[in-house]
Amino acid sequence: MLIQIPQLLRIKSGVLPQIGKYLARDDWNEIVLLYGEGIEKIYGHQIEATLKEHQVKVLYKKDILLNAVENVFEDLALIPAKSEILVAIGGGKVIDYCKYLGFLKQLPVIAVPTALSNDGMASPTASLTQKGRRKSFKARPPEGVLIDTDVILKSPVRYTYSGIGDMVSKITAIRDWKLAFHHNREMVNDFSVLVAEHSVENILGSPSYEITNSEFINRLAGSLIMSGVAMEVCGSSRPASGAEHLISHAYDEVAARPSLHGIQVGVATYLTSWIQENYRREVLVNFLITSGFANYVDKNPLSKSDFIKALELAPSLRPNYYTVLLQDRALEKMKDYLETDDLMKRWLK
Repeated sequence: MLIQIPQLLRIKSGVLPQIGKYLARDDWNEIVLLYGEGIEKIYGHQIEATLKEHQVKVLYKKDILLNAVENVFEDLALIPAKSEILVAIGGGKVIDYCKYLGFLKQLPVIAVPTALSNDGMASPTASLTQKGRRKSFKARPPEGVLIDTDVILKSPVRYTYSGIGDMVSKITAIRDWKLAFHHNREMVNDFSVLVAEHSVENILGSPSYEITNSEFINRLAGSLIMSGVAMEVCGSSRPASGAEHLISHAYDEVAARPSLHGIQVGVATYLTSWIQENYRREVLVNFLITSGFANYVDKNPLSKSDFIKALELAPSLRPNYYTVLLQDRALEKMKDYLETDDLMKRWLK
């Protein structure tokens, strides 16, 4: 089995002005450049300067405003034949778009996240819309991931908290995978479990949980990348996605105003860890509170009525996908818990 992992990886201050150097060093001289919405206006001058300095030509450039499958196929026909690599600069939307385009075009991808909102930057899947509905598609994991911590520290805090919420979900996702093994003998890839566990322990072991701390941001970035690699190792999302992701996907379906993916996942992880009686729950709760995630959700709560609808819908989203949600009376117990737990009462209004 061929496993694709990032060969080029930089997580440090001052990466953005060096992109041209990294591309030229690996003989990628003719590129496709895709920007997330509004990103070119902020960082375009730096990108153009570093590409020009190192004689890297942009054969095709576009701002990605919608990450719809239909738009990907339109761009597929416009990519010049001489293109050597696709470079995505921005948030998860443009990176997922680029990964799927790279998969279809069979071209390598460089991901340059400007926020750390989820673990998709290095994963083998892409979240896109098809006929207005969000779906997950097989994609090309990036050949390289370049993360400028200076840029991340300037991004809106909601994105970092979203990344935190998505990161801690490995605690419950791995537990669900092992429950599936005991329930129906679903095979567990022990190495991908090891990678996923190390990804979350890396961030939980940070000496500081302050999101303005550069070391914490460095660890969060590395953890999210390792989570994506864990999915690539086993060929599925199992080490990074369980009941908590099903709840978030269901919330996307039913909510009038969904929140960021990782915010929803973080709230659902907290609830799922309770019903699982997860042995890492105390550490998880401390992290969510100390990092400021809990306070952020206090001020930006989810809809309680929509969350309950999401709980009811979640088990049906993926047939034959066993999670704790399918255990006897799990949904009833979780609904009761929403009414009694202090954090859940603050997070759901």
